[in-house]
Formats: sequence, C-alpha cells, structure tokens
Amino acid sequence: MKFVTPSAEELAGLRADPLIFEQELDVRPAVAASLETALGFRAGRAYWRGGGSKQLYAIDLGDFGRGRPSMAILYGFWPRYEPRPIDDDAIDADLVEFLLWMAGACDGLDPEDVQWTLDRTPRGRAKRAASS
Repeated sequence: MKFVTPSAEELAGLRADPLIFEQELDVRPAVAASLETALGFRAGRAYWRGGGSKQLYAIDLGDFGRGRPSMAILYGFWPRYEPRPIDDDAIDADLVEFLLWMAGACDGLDPEDVQWTLDRTPRGRAKRAASS
C-alpha cells in the first residue's frame, strides 16, 4: 500500500464519502495495535490511491483514550458536487486491495481468510459465475 499526501488544492475540490466504519476497532487489540504501527499513528488520517482507478481514499483512526486506535473510517473522495461514481466495481476492487493489505499488516488477521470471505459475498459469487 502506497500512501500519498494530496495537495490542499486537490482536497478543496473533493468531498469525503464514508465507505466503511468500524466503531469498535479496539475489541481486537492486536489488530488495532498493528494498524497503528503500520500507519505510524494512533489517531489521524492517511491517504492512498486505488491501484487501478487512481481514486483517492483515506483512513481515519480515532483514539478514545484506551491506549490504541478505537475506531476507523475509510473514505472515498469524489468531486465535491458530483454523486458517488457509478463504477462500484472499481471502488470495490480498491477496497479489496486495502483490506488485503490490512490483513497482511495486522496481527490477528489472515489475508487468506479475508479473501475467502470476499469470495463468498454476492459480488464475489457473481464474479466466479461470470468467469466460469
């Protein structure tokens, strides 16, 4: 995962759309601590671009005083006055990329388990059926 620092000008023309929200990250202490180590902060924001789409995303970590990140929110950034992009497949692919990175970076998560779960979602089953 390659994190980036977008310019203030770029951010000024975008709006943040929450995509995934985890309000009890700290119930998995090993995951929360590993995510803090991988990102380099307990509370704050890191940006990255989707691999195929180059779309801008961010993760916010929040610390509620429990000694590790307590919550996380993943955002997608779209043009300020435009609706969310229609190409959900590209957004899903970018989020899968992040989830697999996170599973590899965090103690207590296994990328193979995450991939197994993703393969069993309705979209994962549809992809398998289409490729058969």
